Amino acid sequence: MSQLDPSKIVKRSLVTPYSRRSFLKRSAQVSGGLVGALGIGPLLAACGIGQSASPGASGGGAGQSLKVLLANHTGFYAMKTPEFEQSSGATIEFTREAFGALPSVLTPAFEAGGESWDVVYLWRAWVDQYEEFLTPLTEISGYQPPDEAGLRWEAIEAAKSSSGAWIGGPSNIYTYVLYCNRQTFEDAGVAIPTTYEEFVSAAEALTTGGKFGYVDGWAPLYLFPKWCVWYHLNGGEFYGEDGSVNFDTPEAHAATQDMIDLLPTMPADSIESPWGIYDVEAKKVFLAGDAAMMIDYQHLWYQSRDPDLSALGEDPVRVAIIPGKSGGPASGGQSVGECFAIPKTSQKKDLALQLVNYYASAATQLGLLTEREALHDFDPADESGYPSFTDPYEDGSIPAEDAEIVQVTFDQAAPEINNKRYGTRAGYQRISEIVEAAVSAALHGGDVAAEHARAQGEIDQFLTDNPGM
Repeated sequence: MSQLDPSKIVKRSLVTPYSRRSFLKRSAQVSGGLVGALGIGPLLAACGIGQSASPGASGGGAGQSLKVLLANHTGFYAMKTPEFEQSSGATIEFTREAFGALPSVLTPAFEAGGESWDVVYLWRAWVDQYEEFLTPLTEISGYQPPDEAGLRWEAIEAAKSSSGAWIGGPSNIYTYVLYCNRQTFEDAGVAIPTTYEEFVSAAEALTTGGKFGYVDGWAPLYLFPKWCVWYHLNGGEFYGEDGSVNFDTPEAHAATQDMIDLLPTMPADSIESPWGIYDVEAKKVFLAGDAAMMIDYQHLWYQSRDPDLSALGEDPVRVAIIPGKSGGPASGGQSVGECFAIPKTSQKKDLALQLVNYYASAATQLGLLTEREALHDFDPADESGYPSFTDPYEDGSIPAEDAEIVQVTFDQAAPEINNKRYGTRAGYQRISEIVEAAVSAALHGGDVAAEHARAQGEIDQFLTDNPGM
């Protein structure tokens, strides 16, 4: 493998060893650190979480251990693991890493060729990047592909490589929705926006008295998925059927210009680092009650109800589908899936498959909707997403107070709404970096058309130099 192979290039991101939630702490109200994933049985018992039989676990793991690489923000699976351990007889040993640091951990481990982990957490863009190091699940005896009819589209996209192979078992799904500060809207007599024009009008009207109508994190590192929202609202499609990338188009220009036009309703620092790191700075502003609206993932619903993080009080937010423009798409957003995969170097693939099947089951993932309070007690830093399966969203055990976020999330992710993240090709990382640099330059005053044209040239050259990327 050439050291210059762009599909293996890893850009070391600016990360810290702390969780995203630690950035949200506005005072010393919350003490303690991350809950470790090892030896968690007693803690689960203290939280009142039982250890019943596990779907996917068929025993036969007595005396064996599995090494699992798990992202810090997906603590739900650490919480559920003792059930699998009890049913299988196996012991799970976790390595926990910050999301942004995972490529810098995975790449050297895989390229070294030695034994690493038995199960690894991946988000969609890494599936193709690391496919040569991962075991197609169909090669493991007893594996049965899931019924795609019962999966969200993001789950299928996340767990299958571009070659069509099932590389992983689908896990969390994350979907952007619009959050509105309930009290701010009610006090101002402003309705929750249902069109983009109403959204802009509300942002302008609610930018007053030192408070902002909208807040977001629009700095490089996490700017591309946010730009995708505005691109989709303008009817854009980033990848062409011929493999081209569409960045220098009227829809792309309009997306960037729309974001520029919204800047007067936002904090000036919204386009500066570290505002692009997981939106944490933007969340501080929103949870303090200093901004009326924000587009973010599902965990903001639960964070807004945590008095250690939020000053918004009881029944703090309304959520809605991201509103579309008049005459354009009804909505547009961004939704992305994750999965659990098995490295080729694992010597315990049968047992590893049992664990993947347990994590990637509708029964287990129902807890992402019904066990959020226990999950918060177990790991206050958790930012797990929502299930990959469709059935859990209609389960009668979902707490009534969470029905709004569950339904809106499911509606936002409807197949007819463009929510693509575009992580389905090996060149995603480099392409997204080029886009982020161009959009960021435009947000800082650069000419929109010139920045898009320059970036399109860079993307085209990259694709020419690296066929298939």
